[in-house]
Amino acid sequence: MHKYLPRRCRNIKPFIAMEVLERAQFIERQGKKVLYMCVGEPDIPPHPAVTESLVQALREGKSSYTHSLGIIELREAISEYYLERYKVSISPEQIVVSSGTSPLMLLMFSLILEKGKKFILPNPSYACYPNYVNFLEGKIVDFKLKDKEQNYSEIEKLLDKGVSGLIINSPSNPTGEVLSKKELGYLANLPINIISDEIYHGLTYEGDEETILRYRDDAFVINGFSKAFSMTGFRLGYAIVPKRFVRVVRSLHQNFIICAPTFVQWAGITALKHYKEIIDEAKKIFDSRRRFLLDGLKKIGLGYWGNPKGAFYVLVDMKFLGKSSIDISLMLLERYNLAVTPGIDFGTNAEGYIRLSYATSLENLEKALDIFQRVKKSNNE
Repeated sequence: MHKYLPRRCRNIKPFIAMEVLERAQFIERQGKKVLYMCVGEPDIPPHPAVTESLVQALREGKSSYTHSLGIIELREAISEYYLERYKVSISPEQIVVSSGTSPLMLLMFSLILEKGKKFILPNPSYACYPNYVNFLEGKIVDFKLKDKEQNYSEIEKLLDKGVSGLIINSPSNPTGEVLSKKELGYLANLPINIISDEIYHGLTYEGDEETILRYRDDAFVINGFSKAFSMTGFRLGYAIVPKRFVRVVRSLHQNFIICAPTFVQWAGITALKHYKEIIDEAKKIFDSRRRFLLDGLKKIGLGYWGNPKGAFYVLVDMKFLGKSSIDISLMLLERYNLAVTPGIDFGTNAEGYIRLSYATSLENLEKALDIFQRVKKSNNE
C-alpha cells in the first residue's frame, strides 16, 4: 500500500510514545495495572473556573464559527499576558489561535521551509519535529546536543545558504533543560528564521524562562494551554508571527483549519485571567516531584541528561543494559508494567536513554524508582 502513497506521506514516521501508550492500554485491558510515565500529559485537572467558563459558553450558545485568527477577546488576552509576564508588546493581529499547537507547527514550518531546503533540528528534540520537515520535503540538518555540556555556539558551523531555519524548545521535551538568557540571546542573533516552541513555559523550577521575543521581534512563537494550564484535551494553542506574515497565515488557517472551537477559546480567556494561581500551583506540584525523582535516580546510581529544570521530563541513561531504547521500553512494559518512552523517539542522540514523565503522583514515582532499583540489581547479578 505504501508504495502508492506520495513521498511526503511515506516519510512520516510513527510517534513511538503514542504506540507505547496504545500497547500499555492493551495490557491494561488484560487486567494488569500499568504505571504510565510515557505521555506528556499533566495529571492536574483544569482550574474549576476554566471548566465552568467552557460550560457557560456552551449554555450561552457560543458555538458558531469565529474569526479565523481566533476571537479578538482571546487574542487581546494573550497579548496582555505576554506584556505582563515577559514585558514584550505584541499586537493581537500577530496572534493566530488554533486547535492545539500541532497544526500551527505545520503552518509555521510551511511559511519558511521550501522543498529541498534545509532546516536545523536539535538532537534530541520533540519526536514530531522531523516529520514536519519530512512532510514538506525539506532536508534535516542534525544538530547534536551534548549531555552535561552546552554547545550551542557550534550551530554556526551548520549555517549555509540552503538553511531555512532552526527550531528551539525551552523548557525542552525530552530533556527538561532550559536555555539560559545568554544562550537564547546567542540563538536569537543567528541570521536565520527561528521557531520557538514555548509550550512548556510556566513550568520552570529554577529561575524563569524567557521568550525569544525579548531578543528579536521576527521570530515565530508557538504556545498553548495544554501543559502549564492542564488543558490537553481542550486542544487550544496559538502562534505569534511576524507582522509581514499575518495575511498569509490567515489565509492558510482559513483554508486548512477554519478556526478553533469557540467555547474552548472562551475557556482560554478564563485560564489567562487565573494564570498566576494556575501556574504557581502547577510549579509547586511538579517541582516537588522533580526533586523526588532526581534524588531517587541519584541514589540508585542512574544518570540522566543535563540539568532538568523545566517541563516534566527526565531523560534517563540506561545504556548500562546494553540494549536499544525500544527493547528497554518493551522490557519495562512487559515485565514490570511500567510504560516509558524510548529515547530513540527523540533522535539518535538519545539512543540508550528512556524518557520519564513525572506528571504523575509521588506514590507512582516511588514505585517507578523501586522498579529501576530492581532492574539495576538484576543487571549486576
